[in-house]
Amino acid sequence: MTIDTSNINNLWGSLIVEELIRNGVNYFVISVGSRSTPLTVAVARHPNAEKIVCFDERAAAFHALGYARATLNPAVVICTSGTAAANYFPAVIEASTDCVPLIVLSGDRPPELRQTGANQTIQQFNLYGEYVKWQFDLPCPDEKIPPQMVLTTIDQAVYQARKSPSGSVHLNCMFREPLAPTNAHITDGYLDSLTLWQKQKKPYTQYTSSQVIPDADSVNQIADIINQTQWGILAVGQLKSDADVQAVSQLAEKLNLPVFTDIQSRLRLDSHTNVINYFDLLLIDYLHSQKPLETILQIGSRITSKRFMQLIEHQTLNYIVVTDDPFRHDPSHNVSWRIEASISQFCQQLLPAIAKSINSHLLIQLQQQSQLINQTIDDFLGQSQEISEPGIARIISRYIPKQHGLFLANSMPIRDMDMYAVCEGSPVAVSANRGTSGIEGTIASAAGFAVGLNSSVTVLIGDLSFLYDLNSLALLKSLSQPLIIVVVNNDGGGIFSFLPIAQFHDVFEPYFGVSHQLEFKYVAKMFGIDYYHPETTDAFLVTYQTAISHQRHAVIEVTTDRNKNYALHQDLQQLLQTHGKFLAVQDR
Repeated sequence: MTIDTSNINNLWGSLIVEELIRNGVNYFVISVGSRSTPLTVAVARHPNAEKIVCFDERAAAFHALGYARATLNPAVVICTSGTAAANYFPAVIEASTDCVPLIVLSGDRPPELRQTGANQTIQQFNLYGEYVKWQFDLPCPDEKIPPQMVLTTIDQAVYQARKSPSGSVHLNCMFREPLAPTNAHITDGYLDSLTLWQKQKKPYTQYTSSQVIPDADSVNQIADIINQTQWGILAVGQLKSDADVQAVSQLAEKLNLPVFTDIQSRLRLDSHTNVINYFDLLLIDYLHSQKPLETILQIGSRITSKRFMQLIEHQTLNYIVVTDDPFRHDPSHNVSWRIEASISQFCQQLLPAIAKSINSHLLIQLQQQSQLINQTIDDFLGQSQEISEPGIARIISRYIPKQHGLFLANSMPIRDMDMYAVCEGSPVAVSANRGTSGIEGTIASAAGFAVGLNSSVTVLIGDLSFLYDLNSLALLKSLSQPLIIVVVNNDGGGIFSFLPIAQFHDVFEPYFGVSHQLEFKYVAKMFGIDYYHPETTDAFLVTYQTAISHQRHAVIEVTTDRNKNYALHQDLQQLLQTHGKFLAVQDR
């Protein structure tokens, strides 16, 4: 270990980076700027720091967010003073609302320049308000301040970012000049208090992590409810760890309940026997034809399906929600039991308390209906070679390689994948920015997700989200993990065609549809990325497999029509209803 002692600024910068790395935080996303120079130099010169430079601060923060989604470990974003840190705000919000660890290090002017009209100076402390779990205004480096204060502050920042619920932390780092590593005398003996620390490789302060252990009495009460249930379902929301996925899968086997899996559960694309793949489509008819379920056990948050949320509103008995965070997760105001606990430990404790497998009558009926829906969709889409948005989701879910990741943009891409994906493919890692469901930062997040997984990632994204994040394509030059970006170009805001505003033609197209009439061939060329534009379903499949085999970054642009897409969704759902493919279970 070498600490930079060229001057006090760079010494502190070196201590900050070294302590982060000792805490296992070694991925840094650097936004170019001057006031953060001591931090940037420390990262650049540290042999164990993995780093990437991103000139767009908004993209930089989303890139760090994507990395943390894959690793469950915080990445660090570093920026200069002024509005640079403000550009991190969307990702900071997303991280905090979706419990993703993120560490922001912002360079800042010294206090004597605040509120003076000094260039590039704003009030950076408390910039992110309630959207950071913890923040600290680190003073300008000074030999009167013991160096161990720097180390303990970093240790606290990492601990706060990681501990449940994970989220964003902000360390605002003030520096006076000189910012570059020019030589300036540091008093002999300043680092004497760190002699032992310098000989070791451990953090100065080691925090022990802890999980929320399920209360035994509460678990037993939940078990009693489930053991008395004859007509219920298990809903699985976002799961972040392999341990959680495995534990929920084991519980699902024991319960023998129908399992409604969100696309972010990492079970939706798997061939688990109890998973009802097309539950969203089943719920179209179920909402109008069935009595309320006795029990819904939801494990994990963030269910994408709107129809599932409508189903919840019809429930009057037992709606149990289990997540590893303390947040509400109750937009329908209908939760009867709210359990905050480690998901894997909750499942492990609940498993032996389940007396027997629940009556499988509902499960069998739903499985049959789901299989019929699958065949009907294939038959319906197979009538034409015209590319459709549901068809794209089905091809990707069928043929995505096991070692790939899948990152889904908001708006229609995640909904189409959640609704129409098949379970014949691989149980790949799936992620999306669903904390606040914004359309910004998708490409940057997917790039970070690829780095964190250390694997290729397929990105399904709409044209507006793609346009919103074009700058992030510059990141791909620094990535060894290929991104296969499938852009569904329906010339505007396709999701708005499904909303009531679409009936008001005088305002719909200019203010919601927002046709841009752009194609992306030359965007890909500008960034040196392979480009494809298949025009049929078969051509898309061949193109997708070709792009994967080439192991290079690629943009696959697929042109669809918004009006046709809306009509196709309506026709397909009407066909399913007409054929009686939905639940008609009368025997309870």
